[in-house]
Amino acid sequence: MKSGTFENELTVQTHQQKGTTEEFHQAYEAAVETVRDELGGEYPLWISGQPVETDDTFTVTNPGDFDQVIGEFSSGEPTHVDQAVEAASGAFDDWRNTSWEKRAEIFQQAADNIRDRKYELTATMALENGKNRGEAIAEVDEAIDFLQFYSQELERNNGYTFDRGEPTPNQHCTNELLPYGVFGVVTPFNFPLAILAGMTTGAVITGNTAVVKPASTTPLIAHKFIEILNEAGIPDGVVNLVTGGGSSVGQPLIEHEDVVGFAFTGSRRVGLTIQETFQEMGKRGPVVAELGGKNPVIVSDTADLSKAVSGVKLGAFSFSGQKCSATSRVYVHEDVIDSFTERLVEETTELPIGVPENEDTVVSPLIDDSALDRYHKICDLARQDGKVHTGGEQLTDPELPEGRYVQPTVVTDVPHDHELATEEHFLPFVTIHPVSSLDEAITKANDSDYALCAGLFSENQEEIDVWFDRIESGMCYVNRSQSATTGALVHAQPFGGWKFSGTTGKFAGGYWYLPQFMRQQSRTVVGDVGNQ
Repeated sequence: MKSGTFENELTVQTHQQKGTTEEFHQAYEAAVETVRDELGGEYPLWISGQPVETDDTFTVTNPGDFDQVIGEFSSGEPTHVDQAVEAASGAFDDWRNTSWEKRAEIFQQAADNIRDRKYELTATMALENGKNRGEAIAEVDEAIDFLQFYSQELERNNGYTFDRGEPTPNQHCTNELLPYGVFGVVTPFNFPLAILAGMTTGAVITGNTAVVKPASTTPLIAHKFIEILNEAGIPDGVVNLVTGGGSSVGQPLIEHEDVVGFAFTGSRRVGLTIQETFQEMGKRGPVVAELGGKNPVIVSDTADLSKAVSGVKLGAFSFSGQKCSATSRVYVHEDVIDSFTERLVEETTELPIGVPENEDTVVSPLIDDSALDRYHKICDLARQDGKVHTGGEQLTDPELPEGRYVQPTVVTDVPHDHELATEEHFLPFVTIHPVSSLDEAITKANDSDYALCAGLFSENQEEIDVWFDRIESGMCYVNRSQSATTGALVHAQPFGGWKFSGTTGKFAGGYWYLPQFMRQQSRTVVGDVGNQ
């Protein structure tokens, strides 16, 4: 088992430091060709270590090239959920009694396996969910980080067993954190490997078993992760994969009487429904959920506008804003708002939009038709109630394959409380609002049901201190030009939110994440008990 100081996997930065960036690009592009040649296969469910075929299947296509079929995937039904939960229940006793050292060893091996296949996995995401190479490799790095960090946390805490000695004479006490049982794990399309790996590992490395349902737009990367776990030595039944729709797989998984806990990343509506269902059914296990954001950025009159424009542009529009952490509303001091807006619009119009495999692509295709419909709807509303400075249209470029390419959109002149500035859109869309003071900006930034990420651009230390003291947000960034609100690193920047952005207040990739998947037991033995 590897131990010691945690170090993030930073593939691109490492190549940059070594002066071997071209090697990275060559390895990535070769992997794209290899993965592209392998697309179009048929993929079953995976239950109790065995493939399970279904009568119905669904087809997944590349969001940036509709002619490219990713694969045909088995469509699970409630009976398959029953089978998977039964398998996970049957594997639970053996798995929870497996030493924490062995569990950590398996996930460390899985991290090594991901590292060995990092370019293949990066290319898979480019073709399946449209993520560009820089963001896709960062996601693979994040998946490795989750597995390594959680393994190290298990070791650092001695498997969460604490010997308290004898607080009173002849009374020996230990405290332990123990697993619950079977967890449902439902993952989103936008981080189909990192969030899948992080939530599944959180549930399973702590001794629980799991039934996993990935987003129906990104099942291929989920199959590859399950394959990696199997190769690392995960026992049959510990992790089961059931692909399919929300009504046929997701809801039956939530409602299954033998599913005692749930890990979920997705919409606020679905996350709260899971909580309500657990309460109504009398389930006592945890719902560990991340539920989105409406992330504000404040640009002070002391800000370096070059940093601010860059941070907002990349925070709002990379991966077409399809992140719960994306920058979505910006409060700019009235003395600099005209200059800031002019520069943001100019730089936004220059952002490369294209197929994710291209080296220069920043703005990726939208994931599905529902996202495209939402884009048209909110852009029409922006033209009606505000001013669209750039964007607002679907891209028609004969040089691009048929896909869901849209323009990044900058909007002003909508009220702070307008639905465009209060609802999460998950699109390349940002609203700009004038403010007369830092106090007004912070008040408006905090005026939201969400509290996931927040950013500030200021060159005044007093302003920074006030902002940190008053901002209501789980993740807070100052003067971050590479992205005002996105791109958290495991361990250094644990990911999670306050208010309706999450259910627990404990963040992924942080010290207090794993204990959420366990319950405490105190054990006391009186006297010197021998082997009689």
